[in-house]
Amino acid sequence: MFERITLQDKVRQCPGRPKDASKREDIVYAASQLFLERGYELTSVDAVARLADVSKLTIYSHFENKADLFKEVIRLRCEQQTAPDHFQDYAHLPIEQGLLALGRSLVELIFCPDSLRLLRIIQAEAVQHPEIVQIFYREGPQRVKTAFGELLRTWSRQGLLTVANVDRATEQFFSLLKGEAHIKAMMHLDVKMDEAELDAHVRACVRLFLAGYLARPAGGAA
Repeated sequence: MFERITLQDKVRQCPGRPKDASKREDIVYAASQLFLERGYELTSVDAVARLADVSKLTIYSHFENKADLFKEVIRLRCEQQTAPDHFQDYAHLPIEQGLLALGRSLVELIFCPDSLRLLRIIQAEAVQHPEIVQIFYREGPQRVKTAFGELLRTWSRQGLLTVANVDRATEQFFSLLKGEAHIKAMMHLDVKMDEAELDAHVRACVRLFLAGYLARPAGGAA
């Protein structure tokens, strides 16, 4: 059900590498499964130890406490589920085609069951563990929105878009992609869309976005 998180390459690059990188990987993989299935409060270190087939002492040799382990799971899940650090490959496509392709990939990410599950957990822990929210936002939404903002700047330099406020335009595009369907999905309401409905949704979002920001020829109609 869950994709295994690979940590070995990341650990090799870090100074002070743990003595047993494979056990750290097993711990994070087990914790990821349990946190996403049960949430933070209902996941115990004992349960993680049993699933990872390690002792609690081994877990505490890698992580200070359960919160520290949770933060690592959130950070790696964000890396695993979010889009690349940049979208500049789309800049070489005709602008509508590029937005359609990018919009479709983002919608699939936004409505991915694991993405929704992770966001619900983050919201539930926001008051008690605000540092986790900061990690999630920095590694997830903020990174993707920064990449999209750079793409908008590239298209603006090419004379294809007229964007006075890139941050606002970025927020608008992502808000269009989420729509009411995202709120319903977060509340476990049935919002499953087939391929045709997803395509129609993304096309409508792109049309609205371009209606506001597509550059007009000099002397053209407003």
